[in-house]
Amino acid sequence: MLKVILFSPIQSSLYSRLVLHGLLQEPDVQVTGVAVRTPWNVQRARSEWQRDGNRLVQKFIRKYLLREKAFAGQTCENLAHLASEVHLPHGTLRDLASAQDMPYLVCRDLSDPLCEDFIRRQTADVIVFTGGGLIRQNILQLVRLGVLNCHTGVLPAYRGMDVVEWTAMERAVGTAGFGVTLHYMDKGVDTGPILLVKKIQPAEDDTFSTIRMRLEVEMVRTMLEGVRQIAAGTLQGHPQHMQQGRQYFVMHPRVKAIAEERLRNQLPKN
Repeated sequence: MLKVILFSPIQSSLYSRLVLHGLLQEPDVQVTGVAVRTPWNVQRARSEWQRDGNRLVQKFIRKYLLREKAFAGQTCENLAHLASEVHLPHGTLRDLASAQDMPYLVCRDLSDPLCEDFIRRQTADVIVFTGGGLIRQNILQLVRLGVLNCHTGVLPAYRGMDVVEWTAMERAVGTAGFGVTLHYMDKGVDTGPILLVKKIQPAEDDTFSTIRMRLEVEMVRTMLEGVRQIAAGTLQGHPQHMQQGRQYFVMHPRVKAIAEERLRNQLPKN
């Protein structure tokens, strides 16, 4: 039996809820606890504002206020459609955990001593990370197998931020392509051993928004597939070679406008 602890950035995260719901269906997996980072943290807000700027407001509205309603009117594959397909219960991560009588922690930071103590008490073979900031070495080395993350880019080529946009900007849609990578986290940014890479085929009418929504669905499926294979002992990570890729950062809006035009030029034509 593979023992798992789930990390989440907020208790309303649809991605986190779908992953937890899926893990609870796996016969060879036992979720021993859920740890959630509190959103009410001045240091966190300042750090995310410096990184995301005005995009932080949009992210807050989408994740905290709208939740599933953020996908209203969207016809492409997205997390709300997946939630309906798998009959995800309404509510929050806390509600899901409570229904299973599962230990649940809210902490200031997922790397702080409170979270460290929680992991030691609950015991786990692997931590499933569904967001919540950087994870420090004290947590990375605490569980037997490590911390799993699903990155919305094809590793090792595209590490870091806005890699969907950078893929189009560099005219790499037909080479590197769009996809997600399941990997173990280490002290670098998206540099840990790779477990699975799953690509999606772009459609003629795709935009960055629809591609990201489709990738979010693939993240859920890939995370669950990876945990399932790890539990069965059939999945091993292989190290990345740093020279095969590089780290990308938040794309400036003016550059993104160019990337959007380049995306349109690289999409398939019927």
